[in-house]
Amino acid sequence: MAYKIFQQSSGSVFFVFIYLSGLLFVAPAMAADDEAQLINNDIKLFEKAVQLSLQQKWPQAELIYRDLISRDRPWPEPGNNLAVLLLKTDRLDEAKQMLEKAVSSSPGYRIAQKNRSQLYNYLATQAYDKALGAEKRVAIPELELIRTIYQPVKIIEKKVEVIVAKPVRVAAATEKTPPSESEQNSQKDVSNQIKQQLLAWSNAWSKGDFKRYITSYSAEFIPSDNQKTYAQWKNIRKARLKFIKGVNVNIEQLRVFIEPEGEFALVEFLQTYQSATYNDQVLKQLYMKNQQDNWTILSERTIKTY
Repeated sequence: MAYKIFQQSSGSVFFVFIYLSGLLFVAPAMAADDEAQLINNDIKLFEKAVQLSLQQKWPQAELIYRDLISRDRPWPEPGNNLAVLLLKTDRLDEAKQMLEKAVSSSPGYRIAQKNRSQLYNYLATQAYDKALGAEKRVAIPELELIRTIYQPVKIIEKKVEVIVAKPVRVAAATEKTPPSESEQNSQKDVSNQIKQQLLAWSNAWSKGDFKRYITSYSAEFIPSDNQKTYAQWKNIRKARLKFIKGVNVNIEQLRVFIEPEGEFALVEFLQTYQSATYNDQVLKQLYMKNQQDNWTILSERTIKTY
């Protein structure tokens, strides 16, 4: 568990600034020690629920997870573990909804992301078998429990792992520091900027314009196929785009989650690919990095195919 608590006074009123999982909370009229104790109590409850889960005491563990979720803390861990429990007890739809909430509470969290991807793949296979009238082929996936509350958020899996959670400095009461330009930018503005850049990316892809297409990618980009280097992936994409004709790539239902420092973002959208020979629609996920006010792609993957 990593959190920082800062205390500041304004006249006779005390405010507590709590930095947790990359988010800053302000709590008036509560001592820092009291808030720290509440957090520690919740951590102990979570650890108890994990032990109950490992013992397959699902009803008891479920009560604790739901109680922790009701606190509205930005923790993905209770939601992730409750989703594991729901899947174990044959409540697929509820498990899916809970994983969505867990990912939204901390979109960079690796385990919740991986669990959601596994569940989507299972549900897609199940629906396909049902449509064909085939017998069940795939076993229910073994989702991963999170054992402790809060590990530093890592923005990208595999080789490039950037710790996003950073300490926060709270100005003293006597300082009057005007908000910076970056602090004034709303999440909506950033989302619109990312949307425009991704529209340019999909347009370049549609036209087979490799020079414009590749500018959307960071030099740190990690291909989803870990057997390939960035240079190898780049050459393959260049060859494929060279022969593109009559292709239309559209993106819609864009969702953007900005990491605390505004340096990284998780982006999800529905991508439709149409050509004379092939059509598909997928739910795609990108990790992006803000480099000199230009958002570039660090990684991309398909998490669901329709």
